[in-house]
Amino acid sequence: MEPTASEVFCGRVLGMVNAEDVNAIILAQKNMLDRFEKTNEMLLNFNNLSSVRMQQMNERFLHHTRTLVEMKKDLDSIFRRIRTLKGKLAKQYPEAFSS
Repeated sequence: MEPTASEVFCGRVLGMVNAEDVNAIILAQKNMLDRFEKTNEMLLNFNNLSSVRMQQMNERFLHHTRTLVEMKKDLDSIFRRIRTLKGKLAKQYPEAFSS
């Protein structure tokens, strides 16, 4: 039986392809896939670590922010008391505050 046109075409296309080149391409693709998988795993680990560190730093930042707000309130209270005392002393001893 004589080969059909599609069989002849497929045979010629297969004849043009070098099996060694195809195997080399497949091997290179497997190597690249392994590298990409390792890189992806490393990036996932880095992302997870960064997320944990971000959470820790966020908690510390909030704690320090609260501390600063409390310190500002305390300082405002202290300066208000100092101004009040200064006013009382200025009324009692005007000669000391005249200059």
